[in-house]
Amino acid sequence: MKARQAEIIAERTFEGVESIHGVTFDGQAVWFAHGDRGDLLSAEPESGRVLRRLKAPASAGVAFDGHHLWVVGGGRIRKIDPTSGAAVGEVPGFDATPVSGLAWADGALYAGIYRERKILKIDPERGAVLRTLVSDRLVTGVTWTDGDLWHGVMCEEEGAPSELRRVDSQSGEVLDRLALPESVRLSGVEADASGRLWCGDPATGRLRAVKKPRKAV
Repeated sequence: MKARQAEIIAERTFEGVESIHGVTFDGQAVWFAHGDRGDLLSAEPESGRVLRRLKAPASAGVAFDGHHLWVVGGGRIRKIDPTSGAAVGEVPGFDATPVSGLAWADGALYAGIYRERKILKIDPERGAVLRTLVSDRLVTGVTWTDGDLWHGVMCEEEGAPSELRRVDSQSGEVLDRLALPESVRLSGVEADASGRLWCGDPATGRLRAVKKPRKAV
C-alpha cells in the first residue's frame, strides 16, 4: 500500500523540552514524557500552555485509562496518579525495557516494541501477553481512536521517512499509511477528541498534530 502524505496541522514547542518519548490524552490535556529526565508534562492542545509538570518515572510510552496514567520507565510499566505523580501500581512480571509506546483500550495495554518491530497486547493485572502483532518497521508510539489501532514507525535507519499507520488489531495488516516529512522523527502517538494524531519528536522536543484522514477505501 502506497503511503499518503501526512497533513501536519499544528506544532507546539515547550521551554526546556528537548525530546518527547511518549504521548497521551486525558480528554482535555495532552500528556507527554520528557525524555530521560523523568518529567511528565501536560499541556493544553490549542495553546500549548503547560498545565502540570510531575516528577514521575516516565521515559517512553504513556497511556491514560480514564483515571490513571500508565508510564514506561526503568524497565517497568507503572500506574501513576495524575494529580500527585505517585506510583499506585505496576504491571507485574513484564520487562518494559524495550517498550517504545503505550496505549490503553478495553481494559488492556498495547505496547510498541521498537527494535523487535512488534505491538503487544498486555493484561495489566497479570503482565501476560495476550496478542502479538508484527510490523516490518521500527515501532514507536501506539494509540486507539474510533475503534482503530494506529502506530508510529521511525524509519530513519532504514532510509525511509517516519510514518503513521492504521493496522488491523487482530492481524497487524497495514490498512493506511501516512508519511511524515523526511526530517521529522516520531516517538509517541496519541489521538485526541478532535480528529488529530499528536506525535512527539525525540530529536527536537516538538509536539505535532497530524490530521486523521478518512479511512482508505
